Amino acid sequence: MKRTVNLIAILFCACISVSTFAANEKVEIRHNNDTYTETRSVANLPEASIENRILIVSFDDYGVYSLFIENDSGIIVYYSVLPADGIEYHFDLSGIGAGTYRLILDGHKGEYEGYFSINVL
Repeated sequence: MKRTVNLIAILFCACISVSTFAANEKVEIRHNNDTYTETRSVANLPEASIENRILIVSFDDYGVYSLFIENDSGIIVYYSVLPADGIEYHFDLSGIGAGTYRLILDGHKGEYEGYFSINVL
Protein backbone atom coordinates (compact mmCIF):
# COMPACT_ATOMS: atom_id res chain seq x y z
CA MET A 1 0.00 0.00 0.00
CA LYS A 2 2.80 2.41 0.87
CA ARG A 3 4.49 1.87 -2.51
CA THR A 4 1.24 2.53 -4.36
CA VAL A 5 0.69 5.85 -2.57
CA ASN A 6 4.27 6.98 -3.28
CA LEU A 7 3.97 6.02 -6.95
CA ILE A 8 0.70 7.94 -7.28
CA ALA A 9 2.28 10.98 -5.61
CA ILE A 10 5.27 10.85 -7.99
CA LEU A 11 3.02 10.52 -11.06
CA PHE A 12 0.81 13.38 -9.82
CA CYS A 13 3.83 15.70 -9.36
CA ALA A 14 5.20 14.76 -12.79
CA CYS A 15 1.87 15.60 -14.45
CA ILE A 16 1.72 18.98 -12.74
CA SER A 17 5.24 19.97 -13.76
CA VAL A 18 4.65 18.98 -17.40
CA SER A 19 1.27 20.65 -17.81
CA THR A 20 1.71 23.91 -15.87
CA PHE A 21 2.34 27.04 -17.94
CA ALA A 22 3.37 30.45 -16.63
CA ALA A 23 1.65 32.47 -19.32
CA ASN A 24 -1.22 34.34 -17.69
CA GLU A 25 -0.80 37.93 -18.75
CA LYS A 26 -2.53 40.89 -20.31
CA VAL A 27 -1.25 41.68 -23.81
CA GLU A 28 -0.65 45.42 -24.28
CA ILE A 29 -2.03 46.43 -27.70
CA ARG A 30 -1.08 49.54 -29.66
CA HIS A 31 -2.18 50.98 -33.01
CA ASN A 32 0.56 50.69 -35.67
CA ASN A 33 -0.83 52.81 -38.49
CA ASP A 34 0.51 56.39 -38.38
CA THR A 35 -1.61 57.44 -41.38
CA TYR A 36 -4.96 56.75 -39.70
CA THR A 37 -6.13 60.04 -38.15
CA GLU A 38 -9.28 59.22 -36.18
CA THR A 39 -8.93 60.16 -32.52
CA ARG A 40 -9.08 56.95 -30.56
CA SER A 41 -9.34 56.53 -26.84
CA VAL A 42 -7.64 53.69 -25.02
CA ALA A 43 -11.06 52.08 -24.52
CA ASN A 44 -11.40 51.58 -28.30
CA LEU A 45 -8.20 49.57 -28.60
CA PRO A 46 -8.45 45.79 -28.87
CA GLU A 47 -8.06 43.92 -25.61
CA ALA A 48 -6.10 40.70 -25.36
CA SER A 49 -4.83 38.39 -22.66
CA ILE A 50 -3.40 34.92 -22.52
CA GLU A 51 -4.36 32.36 -19.90
CA ASN A 52 -2.95 28.84 -19.97
CA ARG A 53 -2.22 29.02 -23.69
CA ILE A 54 -5.67 30.38 -24.54
CA LEU A 55 -5.50 33.78 -26.26
CA ILE A 56 -8.56 35.93 -25.52
CA VAL A 57 -9.20 38.85 -27.91
CA SER A 58 -12.03 41.40 -28.16
CA PHE A 59 -12.69 44.95 -29.32
CA ASP A 60 -15.66 47.11 -30.19
CA ASP A 61 -14.70 48.07 -33.73
CA TYR A 62 -16.58 46.72 -36.75
CA GLY A 63 -15.46 44.85 -39.83
CA VAL A 64 -13.32 41.80 -40.41
CA TYR A 65 -9.82 41.57 -38.95
CA SER A 66 -7.03 39.10 -39.61
CA LEU A 67 -5.22 37.81 -36.55
CA PHE A 68 -1.60 36.74 -36.95
CA ILE A 69 0.84 35.42 -34.37
CA GLU A 70 4.52 35.59 -35.26
CA ASN A 71 7.38 33.98 -33.38
CA ASP A 72 10.55 35.92 -32.55
CA SER A 73 11.96 35.02 -36.01
CA GLY A 74 9.01 36.69 -37.77
CA ILE A 75 7.45 33.39 -38.88
CA ILE A 76 3.65 33.21 -38.69
CA VAL A 77 2.75 30.35 -36.35
CA TYR A 78 -0.99 31.03 -36.08
CA TYR A 79 -3.57 32.73 -38.31
CA SER A 80 -7.29 33.37 -37.98
CA VAL A 81 -9.99 35.81 -39.08
CA LEU A 82 -12.52 37.44 -36.77
CA PRO A 83 -15.28 40.02 -37.04
CA ALA A 84 -14.61 42.91 -34.68
CA ASP A 85 -17.98 43.21 -33.03
CA GLY A 86 -17.43 43.26 -29.28
CA ILE A 87 -17.54 39.49 -28.92
CA GLU A 88 -14.74 37.84 -26.97
CA TYR A 89 -12.83 35.29 -29.06
CA HIS A 90 -10.75 32.43 -27.65
CA PHE A 91 -7.83 30.93 -29.58
CA ASP A 92 -6.11 27.75 -28.40
CA LEU A 93 -2.34 28.22 -28.73
CA SER A 94 -1.36 24.85 -27.27
CA GLY A 95 0.22 23.92 -30.62
CA ILE A 96 2.93 26.57 -30.40
CA GLY A 97 5.99 26.20 -28.20
CA ALA A 98 7.50 28.37 -25.52
CA GLY A 99 8.84 31.74 -26.62
CA THR A 100 8.06 35.38 -27.29
CA TYR A 101 5.33 36.16 -29.81
CA ARG A 102 3.89 39.16 -31.65
CA LEU A 103 0.11 39.41 -31.95
CA ILE A 104 -1.06 41.35 -35.03
CA LEU A 105 -4.65 42.38 -35.76
CA ASP A 106 -4.99 43.81 -39.27
CA GLY A 107 -8.20 45.36 -40.59
CA HIS A 108 -9.80 48.36 -42.26
CA LYS A 109 -8.59 50.84 -39.61
CA GLY A 110 -4.99 49.66 -39.74
CA GLU A 111 -2.81 47.31 -37.79
CA TYR A 112 -2.66 46.71 -34.05
CA GLU A 113 0.10 44.79 -32.33
CA GLY A 114 1.02 43.41 -28.94
CA TYR A 115 3.66 41.09 -27.53
CA PHE A 116 3.35 38.14 -25.16
CA SER A 117 5.41 35.18 -24.09
CA ILE A 118 4.67 31.56 -23.28
CA ASN A 119 6.89 29.77 -20.78
CA VAL A 120 6.76 26.11 -19.84
CA LEU A 121 7.55 25.38 -16.20
